[in-house]
Amino acid sequence: MCGDRSALGTSEYSNRLKAEFLVQMDGVGKDAEGVFILAATNIPWTLDPAMRRRFQKRIHIPLPDKAARIRLFEIGIQDIAQGQIQPFHIQELGRRTEGFSGSDISIAIQDALMRPLKQLNTATHYKEVSHVYLYIR
Repeated sequence: MCGDRSALGTSEYSNRLKAEFLVQMDGVGKDAEGVFILAATNIPWTLDPAMRRRFQKRIHIPLPDKAARIRLFEIGIQDIAQGQIQPFHIQELGRRTEGFSGSDISIAIQDALMRPLKQLNTATHYKEVSHVYLYIR
C-alpha cells in the first residue's frame, strides 16, 4: 500500500491513493488528542520515501541469532515431543536455520508436526490393530 510511487508498473490510481494517504497522515496529530501509529514491514527499502519521513522513530528488529533460534525451537516443541528430541538435535536445528525468521521457524515446526499426517494420506495399505491408545492433554 505504501510502496514507492516512482516504481515501474504503478498505476495512476495507486499513486493518487498513496498521495491522499500521505495528505491524511500530515493531518494526524494536529489537535490535542494523542495519536500512536504503529507500522511494520519486512521490506522497508520498498516504502515510498515520503512515507518513511512521516515516522519519527524506526526500529529494525534483526533476524534471531543462533541462541534465539534454539529457544524458539525449544518453545515450539516443548509440549509435543517431550523426551523424543535430544538437546543436540535442537542445537543442530538452531545451527541449520541461519537466516530464518521466527515465523519461518514456526512454519518449520508445524510442517514437521504435520508430516505423519501427510504420510498417512499417501499410504496405500492399512493394517487393522486391536487396541488403539490415544494420548490427549
